[in-house]
Amino acid sequence: MPFNPQTIPQFSVIKIPVQLIGYTELKRFVVISHIPGHVYALKTTSQTETFDHDPQQLKGVVVYEAAECPMFEKRTVIDPRNQFPISYSDLIQHDQDGCYEHLGILPADFKQRLIDAVTASRLIEPNRKKRLLLQLA
Repeated sequence: MPFNPQTIPQFSVIKIPVQLIGYTELKRFVVISHIPGHVYALKTTSQTETFDHDPQQLKGVVVYEAAECPMFEKRTVIDPRNQFPISYSDLIQHDQDGCYEHLGILPADFKQRLIDAVTASRLIEPNRKKRLLLQLA
């Protein structure tokens, strides 16, 4: 059966290639919702130093310690400001190229942790905050 991106469950962690300046790197994203023709996702990062040195910024993100859940071997931050629509057509192409990976679904408490982070953030623009909270309702 062909891959259907519409069936990716909410709060799934996926890994896909991202084109950066001069090279491609595999990045992890958390699927928040589906919008027409796209998944709406948050990019994760294991580069946590910026957040670790700024308690105010740390309040506005979800942190998973290394191996706290199976999708993250390193300490990982999910920053609600890093919002990306990823087209279904791109996901299908990545799957056909053998570059799409579904790593699993985040623990049940992730939704509340994300709502708390979005609500606490003073850095997310109000319109983005509202849109994200509506998608989590």
